[in-house]
Amino acid sequence: MSLKEFAKQSGISFWFMQKIARKLSLANIIEAEQGVNGGYKLAVPAKKLTIYDVVKVMEGNPAMATCLEKNAECAVKGHKYCFWRNKMTSINKQFIKILRKEKITK
Repeated sequence: MSLKEFAKQSGISFWFMQKIARKLSLANIIEAEQGVNGGYKLAVPAKKLTIYDVVKVMEGNPAMATCLEKNAECAVKGHKYCFWRNKMTSINKQFIKILRKEKITK
């Protein structure tokens, strides 16, 4: 499907769709076909593609709290780590496990 057609059908701006397509293309999740009947298609079988795969490409490593991001410090001033960091780490691991389990399509 062409980006213009997809943008029109989904209600997402064409400019934004171009940014999304570029990221997904660079990650080898989709591929472009040139020509009259060209457009984008999945580069991997949909049954193998997980929500985690897409989220990681679009947003980076999923983190339920900013303190879980690489080299992040606690938002509480003067604290290197807060009480919630350990709790959020456990929750985040479960969240990622769910994202990796859920396929884009059945």
